[in-house]
Parts: sequence; structure tokens; C-alpha cells
Amino acid sequence: MNKLIVYVCFYWPLVFSCLQLQGVIYKFSSSTISANIAYLNLGLIVAGIFMIRKHIEITSSTSRLWFIFYIMYYCFAILATGISGFPASIIATLIPIIYYTGFYFLLSNKDEYKIFFKVITITFVISSVVTIIFVKFNYSIVTGEVNIYGIDRAAGLYGDANNAALASIIAYTLFDKFYNPTKLPFKIFKILILLTIFYSIFLTFSTTGLFVFTIIFFITNYTFFTGIRVVLLGVAVTAMYAGIFSLKSQTKDLDLTDAQITKVDNIINILTLNLDKVDNSGRGDLLKNILHYMYENPLLGNGVNFSGVMRGHNTYVGVWVDAGVFTFIFFIFILSYYFFKTFTLKIHLRFFAISILLTLYVFMVSLQTVLNQPYLFVLFLLVGYLIDYNKLNEGHLDFLDENEN
Repeated sequence: MNKLIVYVCFYWPLVFSCLQLQGVIYKFSSSTISANIAYLNLGLIVAGIFMIRKHIEITSSTSRLWFIFYIMYYCFAILATGISGFPASIIATLIPIIYYTGFYFLLSNKDEYKIFFKVITITFVISSVVTIIFVKFNYSIVTGEVNIYGIDRAAGLYGDANNAALASIIAYTLFDKFYNPTKLPFKIFKILILLTIFYSIFLTFSTTGLFVFTIIFFITNYTFFTGIRVVLLGVAVTAMYAGIFSLKSQTKDLDLTDAQITKVDNIINILTLNLDKVDNSGRGDLLKNILHYMYENPLLGNGVNFSGVMRGHNTYVGVWVDAGVFTFIFFIFILSYYFFKTFTLKIHLRFFAISILLTLYVFMVSLQTVLNQPYLFVLFLLVGYLIDYNKLNEGHLDFLDENEN
């Protein structure tokens, strides 16, 4: 397989998507140039599929389920669009599917799976570092300007705190799994990178992000919490509670903004199970609005990308609103199938896969980008091929086993 073709036709578009370079080009150049480059990337992927077609090996049956899902989605959603008259932009919704299709064929090659793992790990780590840099310079990608009053919550390259937190958690999980050095200096380097990524998560002040990261941290470090370490864990959790409550009493002295104070209150309300007091940043109202349309057309839905236009901010409800209850049921089946298939993996791979899936599943409650953004959607390929390569047991995952030793 020609490496130049692969890097140009596949990995460049992936990096372009993950680092949201289209938005950067739009801010510093023009919308025409950014749009043309985005379309060029789609053309590169399509061309790449044809150029590697002779090198396609055994594809993932697990990952193949998403093609069935989208066939159902468009059948019901296009029919609903015709009935309701909703002006759908179908072409725009095909972008993540084109990326997914390209990498679906590329990752059938075990060598490319390893390279893909490396490329996407490095790219997500870079996005986390950029998130910190933007905060330090008070720069917002949304306005394209330096904010003289400072930034309440880090939004990074994505222009949204929750999306930035999601990307950083993925970066943490991927880097922690992929890079496992044996020499002390490199172990220290790994710890520093992981701490940097955690700092980028903290700067987002994302309630969902900090909650998910806490769970992921315990899952990915499952081997640590045994024996006396369980006691130490209890002490650490107690100390964390004490620290957060102390932070609450000192918010005025710490010069936190109102938005940051609200997020601290959210964390405390979650820890004390006062879920009715958690501020959802207006997403509850958006969800109520979109539910109205779900009740109106529960079987067929309302049309392609209807929930996106209506800003539903919930992937689960969005699938139902767009394409009806049958598509939604199959969507839940796919997510459940992925989760239960992780239990067929070796334990260290199992907890890694669960960490990726759990992060995506939880953030889908408050975001629609998991299926709409190529750099996130292809993570299902990462897990799908992990499951199926493990079943083949032909050495496709040796690089991860070596990292574990």
C-alpha cells in the first residue's frame, strides 16, 4: 500500500477534521477557501478508497452495523422530509459517513490500524495542548479575537467547552493506552502529558467532562486499585470532596467568574446527588422543545438533520426526532452491541474500549457532534476493529499487547 497515498488521502483529512482546521482557516482567510479545502478532503478520501481497493482485507463486521443504521436513517428521514416539507441539507450530513467509509476500508489492513491509532492519538493530544494555549492568551476561536476580559471556560479549537472536554478525555484515554514506556525518564514524560491533558479538561469547567473523566480515570487504572490501595482510594475520594467543598466556600477569594462558580456548584450538586439543582446551560429547554416534535411524529420522524437545525443537543433524542422510533431502536441496539462485545476482549483492552464507548455514550446526552463530526465518528471504527481483530487472534493487536507488558 502506497504510504504517500494513504497519508494524503486519509490521514491529512482526519487531522484536518480533528483539529477543526476548517474553522481556523475560516477565521483567518475566507469561508470560500475553508469550504473548498473541506470538499477537497472528501474528494481525497473517495479517491483514496479506489486507490487502495486491492489492499482491502477482512473488514469489521461490528463496524458494518453503522451502514445498516444509516440506510434505515435515510429511508425514514427522507420519507419524513417529503411528508413534512422540511428543507433538509442531505449532502452535508454525508460528510462523516464518507470519512467513516474510507477508514472502514483502510483499517482492514492491520498495519494501517496501528498507524491510525498513533495519528489520532497525537492529534487529540495536540488539540488538548491548544486548548490550554488559547486560554493562556485569552483567545476564542468563535470570535477570532483575544478577549481582554479573559475566558470563562476553555473551548479550544472546537468553540465549545463540552466538545473540548470530550476531545481531551479521548486524548487522555488514547495516550494512556498507546504510550507505555519502560524507562523512568519516559514514564515521567508520560505523566506530564497526562497531567497536561487533565489540566485542559479542568479549564473547560465542563460538568459532564469532569464527571466522565473521574470515571475514566478509575477504569483505566483498574490494576492500581487493589489491596491497601483501595483504602488510599477512599482517602483520596474523601480529600476530593473536602477540596471541592472548600473551593465552594472560597470562590469569591479565587476571583472566579459567575460561569465558573456555576460549574463548581454543578459538581457539588452532582456529588451530593442534588441533581434537580444542576444547571444544564439551557439544554433542558432545548430538549423540551425538540421532544414536542418527537411526540408529533414518533414513527417516521421529521426529516434529515431536523434535530440539528432545531439545536436539540441530544444525539439519542435527535435520532428519534429525525428518523423515527425504529431507527432509534436499532441505534440503541448498535450501542448495546458494541458495549457487550467489549467483554470478549482481554481485560486491558476491555477497559480501554469501555472507556472510549462510555465517554461517547455519556456526551451524546448533551451533544450531537459524536455522529456529526468525522473525527469522533471514526472512534467507533477504532473500537469495532479492536473487537474483531481480537476475535481473529492473528497478531493484529500485538502492538497494544506489547505496550501492556
